[in-house]
Order: sequence, then structure tokens, then C-alpha cells
Amino acid sequence: MSRRWTILLLIIVACVLTAQPLFAQNTATPSATPTTAATQSPAGSPTPLPGYQFYTVQPGDTLYRIALRFNTTVAALAQINGIVNPALIYAGRAIQVPLAATPGGPSATPTQTRTPAPPSTTPPPTATLVPGSTSTYTVAAGDTLFRIAVRFNTSVPRLLALNPTITNPNLIFVGQRITVPSGPAASTGSTTAASSTTAQQGQGGGADMGYGLIAYFIDQDMTALTEAMTGLGINWVKVEVLWSEIEPVQGEINFDVLDGIVDGLESADFSILFTVTNAPDWARSATEENGPPDNLVDYGTFVGALAERYAGRVGAYEIWSEPNLRREWNSQEHSISASSYMELLQIAFVAIKAADPNAVVVSAGLAPTGFNDGVNAINDRLFLQGMYAAGLNAAADAVGAHPNGWANPPDAQCCTAAAGVLTHFEDRSFYFLDTLSDYRDIMVRNRDGGRQIWVTSFGWGSSEDTGELPETSSNVFMNYTSLEEQGDYNAAAFEIGASLGYVGAMFLNNLNACPALPGDTEACYYSLIGPDGQPRPALDAIRPGEGEG
Repeated sequence: MSRRWTILLLIIVACVLTAQPLFAQNTATPSATPTTAATQSPAGSPTPLPGYQFYTVQPGDTLYRIALRFNTTVAALAQINGIVNPALIYAGRAIQVPLAATPGGPSATPTQTRTPAPPSTTPPPTATLVPGSTSTYTVAAGDTLFRIAVRFNTSVPRLLALNPTITNPNLIFVGQRITVPSGPAASTGSTTAASSTTAQQGQGGGADMGYGLIAYFIDQDMTALTEAMTGLGINWVKVEVLWSEIEPVQGEINFDVLDGIVDGLESADFSILFTVTNAPDWARSATEENGPPDNLVDYGTFVGALAERYAGRVGAYEIWSEPNLRREWNSQEHSISASSYMELLQIAFVAIKAADPNAVVVSAGLAPTGFNDGVNAINDRLFLQGMYAAGLNAAADAVGAHPNGWANPPDAQCCTAAAGVLTHFEDRSFYFLDTLSDYRDIMVRNRDGGRQIWVTSFGWGSSEDTGELPETSSNVFMNYTSLEEQGDYNAAAFEIGASLGYVGAMFLNNLNACPALPGDTEACYYSLIGPDGQPRPALDAIRPGEGEG
């Protein structure tokens, strides 16, 4: 019996040894001394596309790091290599990367002499007109479905409807031919996204939506800032008014700084939104983080004084900011709740209207969050519903919103990650359009569909020119958005807001936090002026186009 088992064991071992070479052909094994070099494909293996080379993924690589090394984007690498999940790549896999690596990139130089590839003979992407109202477009390197939608004046859902074979909107391939709406943009076949935004006067939704920008003026050149904003075609500017800095001693309000800001903006014909927040220490028993005063009437007295001084000059007031977060509503007297905030809003509404009946009172933009422990945060959708239950209909002219998109494109909807987006895609609170849609639904359910939403802060940030953030950072999603995408997303969000019909004004976050707030790294990610003091691509992306009003 034992002899039979011995023979059987020998047969099994022999089979395993015989199969091993065949298995090894399909599984790359990293060498003892791994290199990060791009490699040529051996004879008989697939040939890379013109302008590309093969790179073998090394232990510790991520698609984002490889994209940085070879001066490209995660989206482009995912598309050209057919990578469905950019978060999942394997050591030993050969992927196509651009021939030219970023100067100084880590070990991106091939270890063997490479014959330069001949110039690509691939023609530029074109859109070929076909009968009817559509045309065909050939996907180019770097394209995403969102960028194509922007280019052809349409939306991702519309493209998906025209192309039923596309089952995953985050996965398209270079060379793929897709159907797009025909029109001026489509007939040119341009590969430059045409998503410029023209500001139009007015406070209403749709064509009359106000186009705004958040800017910081303290210790900055007021003339230079107003000239820069005039060139952007915006007509509203949001100013953050920190009560703690304007009235550090009770009863001693120093208007000097605000006077200068209002004078400068008024002379440049900008409408002004004041966002009034941060109670001074003298008004609070709890001074950790930001929070309301113990006596909410003190806030009413302060905003009433502002409205009286700037009557007819400041057009709107946002009452606090993100009171559904503990860090903005830390108080020993007032719990973090919709009812507590509504007490403040009602007091402020009466005080402002008494001093300036024409001023627009906007409820606080809430922080989009699915977190809901009642101590650190309350889900913004639940908070908004609670505000209606406590009388919002009679205490504001407009509903404030902060529909941030994290790294998700502005017309994306929950919960499929776009190419290169590894976190912050799993909940509706991470999506610009979903947040606006959910707020609108809540308003309609509460018979308040005639009221406008004012987007008092929105925008996309990027860490491309500030340094990659560690995966443990709460802002790691900044790694997923390039500077070019930042501009595309911001401009497209303005267009989406104007198309909805119920958005009264939108304020992009922000013009100049990098130079104006050197200690605020998070605000710098969103800034249109980069850390080097130079304009980012996002600044040009929202300029009016040639021939537009």
C-alpha cells in the first residue's frame, strides 16, 4: 500500500514539474533586482502603438505613479491598456507608456539601446459627418467620455444612449469609433475641449444665472484682482466675512477692511455675496474650532450692522457655512442640528431684511457628507429636510449648496468610479450633479420648487503642481484630477448649473488661495492661481470664448 502511494506521489510531482514552464509563460516573475525600466517587446510579441513603448510594472507601482513618471495621465494609461480598474495592476505586467518620460523621473530610461520609433502616421482624430443629426468620432489618446461630451456640446448620458455598445462609461479605447451629435464642434474634429463659460447678468436660473468666484483680498493687490476677475467674465464675487476678525471686542466693529473690499468690487461692477461665519471668542463659551455664539441674537446684531452699512451695495448674505459639521458648529449651548441652525437663520433673516429689504438671504451651504453620527457630522440631505421641518420656507430667499465633486466629473452620477478615481466615489454625496438633484427633490417635496439653489461653493482641486499626496491623506482624491481636468470640470459645472433652470448663482472655489492663504494647503488645491503665482489652466478654462458675449 505504501509503495502505491509513493508511486502516485512521484507521478504528481512529475506532472507539476512538467507543467511549470507552461505556467511561467503566462505569469511574469519579478527578477531578484527589479528595474523600473521601460522595455522593448521581444520578437514575436505584440508591437506597441506608435509613440509608445512597453513598461513592466514593478512592485510598489501604482498607475498614478507610472503616469507621473511618463508624463501622462491615469485615464490615458487605463484607456490605451484596457485597464478596467486603475486601482488594480500587477507586478510583472507589461503596459504601454509614452516614449518620452518625465525628465528626472525615477528610472524611466530603458536599460538597452532603443531605436527611436518613426514619426506616427496616425492622422489626428476626426469627426466624420454621417446623414442625420449624428457623426462619428475616433477616440484619441487621453480622451474620456466626459471630455468628448464637452467637446461636442452634449452629455455622457446622451453619448451612452447613442452608443449602446458602451456598457462602461469609464472604459473607452484609442481608435474606437463612437457616435456623437453633429454640429459646429463635431464637424471640426477638434481635440480641444470647447467648454468656455460666459457670465451673464442677473440672479435667476438658466440664462440669467449669476457666475461667481470666491476670492481673498486681505494683503492682496485689489486692483490686480478686480482686473483679473473682469477678464474672466464673472459678475458675482463671494467674500468670506469672519465675524471674529471684524469684531474681536464686543461692540467694536472695524469696517475698514470690508470698506476697501466693497469699494473695489463695486467700482468694478461686481455684485457681492458676504458669507458671514465664525463667532468671536467673547461670544462663545466653547472656543475650540469654529462655532456660533452662545446668544444667537449677537449674530443677528452683527449681520444687521453689516446690512445697514452696505445696504444697496452688498447684494446677498449667506448665513454661516456648513453648520452640519462639528468643526463649523462647535458649541456648548447649541447642538449640531437643523433646528439649532434654523434659530440662527431666522434671527439673521429678520435683522438683514430690516436693514436692507432687497438683500438676498441665502441659507448656509451644507457640507455634502454621508456621515451621520449626530456628533461630528449630520448627513446634508437629512439636515436640509430638518431645516424645512423647522421653517426654512419662511427664513431664506435661496437655498445654499456646496455640491463638491471630489474627483468625479461634474456630470457623473453615483457610484461607478471614473478612470483613475480610486476613492470618494462610493456615495451620492461625492457627486456634483447628484447633490444638486437630491436638494432639488427635497425642495419639491416640501412644496418649495419655486425657490432657487445658490451654489455658494463648488470646484475641483488638483495636487499635480503641489506634490503627490500619500494614500492616507484625507485629500488623496486631489491626486486623481489633473490641472487640465480641473479646468474642464469647473467650466462644465457652470454650464450644467445654467442648464438646470433652478440654480440662481454659482461661486467657484477659488481665485487665489495659493498666494493669499499660504498656510491653507487644502484651499490651494482649488486655486486658479498656482503655488508659483502663475495662472493654472483652470483660469483660462472659464474665460469667455472668442465671439461670445
